[in-house]
Amino acid sequence: MRRETEREKGNGTRETWFRRAAQAVRRIVGAPDYGAYLDHCARVGHPPRLTEKEYVAQFFEAKGRGVRCC
Repeated sequence: MRRETEREKGNGTRETWFRRAAQAVRRIVGAPDYGAYLDHCARVGHPPRLTEKEYVAQFFEAKGRGVRCC
């Protein structure tokens, strides 16, 4: 049996588009995306191991620099 996509359901199409656009912008500017991390955890079937604060700290640590304002 084939699963329906969000577009086919007609629910949240605009919301889905905005969410995906926001994810793309975050990737372009190099900002952490905790929502994408949660989506990944749900897809692979395990609970998130990091809180949002831990995720952001680990993200910037992996980039080799701390959080800064500018």
